[in-house]
Amino acid sequence: METYTTDDALSAMGFGRFQALVLAYAGMGWVVEAMELNLLSFVGPLVREEWKVSAQDESLLSSVVFAGMLIGSCAWGFVSDRYGRRTVLLFSALFTSGMGFLSAWSPNYLCLIALRFLVGVGVGGGHVFSSWFLEFVPAQNRGTCVVLFSLFWTIGTVLEASLAWVWHLSFVSI
Repeated sequence: METYTTDDALSAMGFGRFQALVLAYAGMGWVVEAMELNLLSFVGPLVREEWKVSAQDESLLSSVVFAGMLIGSCAWGFVSDRYGRRTVLLFSALFTSGMGFLSAWSPNYLCLIALRFLVGVGVGGGHVFSSWFLEFVPAQNRGTCVVLFSLFWTIGTVLEASLAWVWHLSFVSI
C-alpha cells in the first residue's frame, strides 16, 4: 500500500490561485507587523518632546515592545500548536490592533509603556504568518516563496517611512 503525504498533494497541486491568496493574506499581516515595529523610530522623538521624557525613557519605549515580543512569540507559538495557526493569526492581529489603538490614546507615559508592551505581545505572533503560509506551499516552491513573503516586510517598512515623511512635512509646513 502506497502512502500519499500532504507534501505529495501540494506538489501535485502546485502553486496556484489558493497559494497566491494565502500569500497575500499572510503578506498583509507581515506588512502591518513591519509597520508596527518601524513606528517606534518615528514615535519615540515625538513622545520625548510631548511628555518631556529623557532619552533613556524614549529608548525604554522600544525596549518594552521587544520584551513583549519575547513573551508573545513563546505564548502565541504554544497557542498556535494547540489551537491552530489560523486562530493565532486572528487573535494576535486583533490583540495587536486593539492595544495599538489604545496606545494612541494613552494619557501618560506609563500607560503608553504598558500598552506598547502589550502591543509587543501581540506582534510576537507575527512568526505564525510565515509558518502558516508555508504550510500550503509545495516543497519545490518554498525557497522562492520565502523570498516573496519577505518582500512584504520591505513593503511595510517603505510604506511606514513614506507615511511618516509625508505626515512630518504636513506638520512642518503649518
